[in-house]
Amino acid sequence: MAIIRQFGLLVWKNYLQQKRQILVTLVEILLPLLFSGILIVLRQKVPFQDYPNATIYESFAVDILPKHFLRELQLGYVPSNSSVVRKVAEDVRASLSLASVRGFETEEQFEEHIRTDPQSHQILAAVVFEHPFTHDEEPLPLQVSYHLRFTFTPRNAPPKEKSELSPNSDLDWHTFSLFPLFQLPGPREQHDKEGGTPGYFREGFLAVQHAVDRAIMRSYNRTGADRLLAMTRVVLSRFPYPNFIYDVFILAIQNQLPLLLVLSFTYTSLNIVRAVVQEKERKLKEYMRMMGLSNWLHWSAWFLMFFLFLSISVFFVTLLLCIRVSPNGAVLNYSDPTLVFVFLLVFTVATINYSFMISAFFSRGGWFCLCLMGN
Repeated sequence: MAIIRQFGLLVWKNYLQQKRQILVTLVEILLPLLFSGILIVLRQKVPFQDYPNATIYESFAVDILPKHFLRELQLGYVPSNSSVVRKVAEDVRASLSLASVRGFETEEQFEEHIRTDPQSHQILAAVVFEHPFTHDEEPLPLQVSYHLRFTFTPRNAPPKEKSELSPNSDLDWHTFSLFPLFQLPGPREQHDKEGGTPGYFREGFLAVQHAVDRAIMRSYNRTGADRLLAMTRVVLSRFPYPNFIYDVFILAIQNQLPLLLVLSFTYTSLNIVRAVVQEKERKLKEYMRMMGLSNWLHWSAWFLMFFLFLSISVFFVTLLLCIRVSPNGAVLNYSDPTLVFVFLLVFTVATINYSFMISAFFSRGGWFCLCLMGN
């Protein structure tokens, strides 16, 4: 009973201190509501569009290069000391209506040509076979391995995607990325049936790859391959995308909501530190400990008072974030209010404990204010 009585007195003492600062208390409660109101205004200003049906894309052929390609381009191939590789390269040139082919003994020689020759921009791509051919008449192995070399910067990217300000710019092929840097709602490049960035179709990669595969098949058995390819037509189509809601407000709050939450409770955190440090500076804590007060009771009383005040703010913030206040819906339209409330409560607990930790480094309120002004 003595512990409960001491704890009640401490809570009452803290309450009286807070009661004398009506303006500070109101600001602590209303500041989170102000930032929540900002999100509500943004929600009203940003409309959304509902796509109730699945997005289906048309198929397209990859037998030839896109129409915007110049036909005066060359095809490079490596190595040049193999007749079968030359025949494959010539077959690809004929299929894609390119101007000529150019062989290189090694891949390093090809790279040196690209770096030093001013006419190297005329090479569309290079086919590099990874098999070490020992003599000119050696045939292709049964398991062929090759890779294609294209320019680092795509040739035919739209002007808007060549800007460095674009979040998904086409300045390179993005081969190290599994997903775009900024994922938008809905399918990527929604209105581009060929797939868009990084432009495997519009840069000619798919056409060259398909032509090389057909040429390799003809190099084994031209008659049988021609008969098979005459009956076969390869087309590609983007994977369908289910119904979705295009709402860029989601992109706004995923970056701004954490910041606004931190700003909402920053003033409260400063007041927590100030109140604890001022009590320490006035030696009130030492006097109470000399009277037999336990240290954990002192911290528990402070924690309970600030937790109750912040719980009021969290309750109203949850209402503002989860209640539909406009035709565009609520700020958190698909979130469970109970989950949001619990999450914010956990955040307030972390904020209070963090403020207690900061207050342990100061013994005078003046030093604390100086540190704040210095930051």
